[in-house]
Amino acid sequence: MKLYKLDLYDLELSHDDYKEGFSIGIFSSSEKAEQTAKYYIRNVNGFKDYICDYLIKVKNVIGTAYDLKQVYIIEGWNINKEFDEIDIVESDCFTDIKSAETELEIIKKKYDRCEWVIDRYVIDECQWTEGFVRM
Repeated sequence: MKLYKLDLYDLELSHDDYKEGFSIGIFSSSEKAEQTAKYYIRNVNGFKDYICDYLIKVKNVIGTAYDLKQVYIIEGWNINKEFDEIDIVESDCFTDIKSAETELEIIKKKYDRCEWVIDRYVIDECQWTEGFVRM
C-alpha cells in the first residue's frame, strides 16, 4: 500500500540547504494530496500571500491493518546556526506505534541527528490548518 505526504514550502524564506516547510498531511491518493495543495495555495493565509510550492512524497506503508485510519512517521533533523531545521530524514509510514518505536532505534544508529520525533498522521486529515504569517 502507498500513501502520499504533502509538504508546502515558502520559497522566499527557503535558502541553501534549508526549506521553510509545512507538513500538511498524509493522503490516501496523490489526487487528494494535489487538490489539498492547490486549495492551500489559493485560499489559506500565508500560502496564498507568498510564493509557495508543494511536494508530494510517496510513502510505503509498513505493517498491516484491517481498517487503516492513522500512520506514524519518524523524522530526524539537525539545527543550523540560524536555528533552521536541516538534514531532515523521514521514514516510511508505520501502521502501529510499537513498530515505529522499534524502527526509531535502528534509524538513530544510521543517522546522526540532534532531534527525533515520531509523528502521528490521520489519513486524509490536514495536520497544518492555520496558515501562517511572517513577522
